[in-house]
Amino acid sequence: MAGVHAILLLAAALLVVSCSKSPSDQTADAVAKSGRDRGATIQDQAATQAEALDERSAALSGQAKQAGGYTGERLEVQAEALEREADIVRRQGEAQAEATQEAAAAQAKAIRSR
Repeated sequence: MAGVHAILLLAAALLVVSCSKSPSDQTADAVAKSGRDRGATIQDQAATQAEALDERSAALSGQAKQAGGYTGERLEVQAEALEREADIVRRQGEAQAEATQEAAAAQAKAIRSR
């Protein structure tokens, strides 16, 4: 029962706080949240792509061990290249996400300063 009261009090407090914000503050908050959400989506997509590359790399590495010889060496080189590509995809996703979030934060700050 106390948990329900706490939730109701929290909801009431949030309602009061949200009603007390100016329209420009509400817009700025929405822009900032949208930027954070877009950044998270970009990172999630990059992580998914990188995981797929890692899986392909692991499969090629396994094939390389089975094949041996020059064929195995070629497959291992391909596996290493996929690992490097996965790392690049992750770093690119992080950079793009950060840039997106920073741009949204700057836009929100500009809206608030008007």
